[in-house]
Order: sequence, then C-alpha cells, then structure tokens
Amino acid sequence: MTLPRSLRQGKEARMKIPCDLHLHSYCSDGELSPGAVIELAAKAKLDVVSLTDHDNVRGVAEAQSAAEALKIKLIPGIEISSLLGLEVHILGYNVPYNDKAFIEEIENILDLRKQRNEEIVRKLKAQGIKLRTGELFEDGVKGRQYIATLLYEQGYVRSRAEAFDKYIGANKSCFVKTHRMPSADAVKLILKYGGVPVIAHPMRYAGRVALAGFVDELVKAGLMGLEFFYPNQRYEDIKFLKEIAEKHSLILTGGSDFHSAEYGSPIGSVGAYLDEKAARVLKLV
Repeated sequence: MTLPRSLRQGKEARMKIPCDLHLHSYCSDGELSPGAVIELAAKAKLDVVSLTDHDNVRGVAEAQSAAEALKIKLIPGIEISSLLGLEVHILGYNVPYNDKAFIEEIENILDLRKQRNEEIVRKLKAQGIKLRTGELFEDGVKGRQYIATLLYEQGYVRSRAEAFDKYIGANKSCFVKTHRMPSADAVKLILKYGGVPVIAHPMRYAGRVALAGFVDELVKAGLMGLEFFYPNQRYEDIKFLKEIAEKHSLILTGGSDFHSAEYGSPIGSVGAYLDEKAARVLKLV
C-alpha cells in the first residue's frame, strides 16, 4: 500500500500524522457502512484511520478495501467493552481481523452484550414499554445506543438523550450493569494477538485520582497508550493525560468517536495526530 502523505514528506511531517483512530460503523452502534465511514475520512484529508466498532471486527475488511481504493492507511481496530469497577473501553489497534481464534474470543464478548440487552428489554416491558426490538438481537453488536434509538423512533422519548436520562442511563429504572470481561484481560487479549491496547476516552470514567489508579493497573497488564485527542477535552485534562502518558511511557492516540454524520463529532474534528513514537508502535514507520 502507498504510504500516507505525511509518511513520505520527511522527518518534520512524520512527527504529526493526521489521524482519526476512533470510528464506528453500522457494524456496531454507528449509522454508516464501513466503506462510507472511510469515504468521509478521505474527504477530511486524513492520512491514517481506524475502524473501532464495539466488540467486533466484522466491518474491517470492507473498510480496508475502501481505504486501499482511496489511498488511506487503515489500522485494523476494535473497541472492547470491559470492566474495572465500572465499564471501561479498551481500543485495540493492529488486531488480526481475519484470525479465526481471535474472532472466536471476541464473539464470547458479544454473548455478554446480548445478555445485557435482554435484561434491559425485560425491564422496559415491566414498565409498560413494549419495544419492537428490530435488529437488536440479530448480531450481538448493538447496545444501549441502538435501544435509545428504538425508544426515540417508537415515540417513548423525545430524544436519544432522554432515553438515557429517563430509562437506560446509569442508575435509571431500566439500567442493567454491564456483563464484561475484566479490563486487564481485555488488554491481555489484544496483546496476545499482536495488537496495541489503548484506553479509550480516559477522562469519561472517573476523577483524576481514580483514573491514575486505573492506568497504573492496566499498565501492569500491558497497556500501551492513552486516547489523548478526544472531543471536548479541557485544557487541564489534556495536561493531566500527558503527564500520565509520560510517567508510563505510553503512546498518545486520538479520534472523534464518530457514530453519525448527523450528530456527535465529525470525522477528523479533534485535530488528532500521531507523533513519531506512536507511529513506530503502530507499525506505520
């Protein structure tokens, strides 16, 4: 494959490789096909992207074909839902999306998601909400975002946000705790198959003291990076994340957490880039 522009323009350009390494398609809770996601990335003039659907790699092959056609470098990715006292997401980069053994282990995670969805639907029914579940149970990759959309489309709430605020958000009447593998095991699973584990949107989980503890524990398991560039990060949070990364020699990655062209952050909107160290770890140079 042809190298991205920023990998061909000398040392200075290599220090800042424009990227978006957090993208979702309709293979999990996004709204567009993997190919359409890559097309938007090309329009955003990105050099490197990663499709990171929740708990599956079903869209990576299509994304890879689109990326090759558009001369963008695609890093095969995944976002694994895990548990470390609370739900923590671990991004995995350079995962072997065609490896049968890897796929089999990932499918076990999807079974846990299905169980949670079933419990949420039962709780909604107990409150008189007879939700038409659509494709919720067909592939195991859909979760609360899809349930929120169903609640909105079927007139039970006025917005997806209200679905979380009223029913399925944390500690709400139809909330169900996540059935997840331990976060350290998610890190080790990615490492087992030669991938690069990175903690997703770290500032969304807890305060700084708790987060520092999370990172300390996951570094022992083999964590290799932090998602540093992310929508709506505050300056003080950015400074804090950089200090943690330097303490543990972690790489810094970033992405928009793109789900839809209609809501959320657009692809490439957070100005994420990879420095030379991150590019080496992700095997771009």
